[in-house]
Amino acid sequence: MSTDNSKEILLRQRIAANMAHYRKLNNMTQSELAEHISYSDKSISKWERAEGVPDIYVLTLLAELFSVSVNDLISENAPLPLPSLTHLNNNRVIVLLLSLVLPWLAATVTYTVLQNFVPSQQMAWYCFILAIPVSCIIAVVFTSLWWRLLYRFISVSALVWSIAVSIFVILPLTNIRLVFAIAGVMQVLAILWFIFQKQLRLRKGTETL
Repeated sequence: MSTDNSKEILLRQRIAANMAHYRKLNNMTQSELAEHISYSDKSISKWERAEGVPDIYVLTLLAELFSVSVNDLISENAPLPLPSLTHLNNNRVIVLLLSLVLPWLAATVTYTVLQNFVPSQQMAWYCFILAIPVSCIIAVVFTSLWWRLLYRFISVSALVWSIAVSIFVILPLTNIRLVFAIAGVMQVLAILWFIFQKQLRLRKGTETL
């Protein structure tokens, strides 16, 4: 029994060390890692203190996130991932920024074409107004794929208000200010969604402790 107990403790320590190693190698805090796998930071902390062992499903999530194998997470001599992984987050930021340039490039090209071929068109500058919500849509997509819940909430909020401002500027409607009232309601819904998701993840993480 003592031998089995020693093996279990050793396995916990290996997994704890490997988890902490790969997490730091990918420039993640415990909270950020928890967000990625939809568990609480208390669970991450517990596993990295070798006070518990994540189940096979969590190990699979971690292996996929870190671009390693499950065996790497439980091995005594886990191989290091490729050096480029240490700059993964920076690369994602660069991809996001380059993607955000595209709607503004399209707006600039459209504006230039209209000014040259339809000089009487007074609303050519609306292209730049429309580029704002398009940029926010791109931000929502990438934050949903790569980043924490907080960043998704911020990008969704930006999208809601950018759409409201665009409608206000472009469309000469009566009672146009009602658009902002609708945006306010959407913002409240976004806040409630954010709180619900946070509580759901905390509860899920607590149940695994």
